Amino acid sequence: MPFTDRSDLFGAVHENGINRVVRHIMRQRPSLFNYATPFFHNHVEMFCAKFEVDEKVLKAKNPLFTEQELLPILGAPVPIGLNFCLQLSEVAIDFFPGSVFNLPPELGKLSPQRFALHLKGCMGIDCPSRDVIDELLPLIERYLVSQKQLVIGETKENVPGISTHYTPPATTAFNTDREKQHTIPLPTRELICFCLELYAVGYFEWGTVPGSQQTWLKTRLQDLEIVDLQPNNMESAIECYLTTVLKLGILPRLIIPLEKMTLDLTKEFQKMGLPLGRTVQLEPSAVPADVPNNPAVEDDQIKAFFKLTVTGGA
Repeated sequence: MPFTDRSDLFGAVHENGINRVVRHIMRQRPSLFNYATPFFHNHVEMFCAKFEVDEKVLKAKNPLFTEQELLPILGAPVPIGLNFCLQLSEVAIDFFPGSVFNLPPELGKLSPQRFALHLKGCMGIDCPSRDVIDELLPLIERYLVSQKQLVIGETKENVPGISTHYTPPATTAFNTDREKQHTIPLPTRELICFCLELYAVGYFEWGTVPGSQQTWLKTRLQDLEIVDLQPNNMESAIECYLTTVLKLGILPRLIIPLEKMTLDLTKEFQKMGLPLGRTVQLEPSAVPADVPNNPAVEDDQIKAFFKLTVTGGA
């Protein structure tokens, strides 16, 4: 059956086209997918996941990543922190019947009218060497005694505070006055990196919203899986939290009322000085009266069906 037998206008986008656009955006706007401390401006090679950048980005000197504050050392009496990076290294979508990637066994096979999303994220955090910690520890203890910030007891000794600075290898001096000094990074030699992969399966449906007289297009999450995160209970807890955030926090904000997808062609032609004499509207084909699914997720594509409604005039 031709696509326009029960609709006046048909459009489709193939999954390969969407994924190609995503890869293009990742090369053109790497700062949307990579986050790190300023240290990485001069150490791009230390990112956990290597990423491609368009030559135009380099020539224009556009940012390769979005700067983040240092990861603070909690409880430290002086403002010190660690360098880290956070990256979204892979993004891909797959429409039924599924050909871009394989779902993990926990999610099974992609069902009709379903789409799948695959995300891979990597994080790297600096772990200071034992030499750096051993060098800094006496200065920290001296500062705590001088400021009387010990948990138990106070000393009567007159211990001078740290008014000079700490200079471990490959870093700069800092003053211990928190009000006058920004957080100082500990010297970074290598990162401890780890990556996680997330798969999600979703679908579209039309439904009502309490208090509204029209129908709404809604994006639903069917299931979610984080691959091989141990222990199992931690994986389940994180998956449960992410599922709850998506279902109750993010996806409800993405529902679209029918009126927002209806185009008044009469007004558009009037703006161009071409009165039609009739009221012509372009709106999504109704489900299931006009088409069984709209949008339809099938044949590795997402398909949309529209119909023209003409009223008034001779």
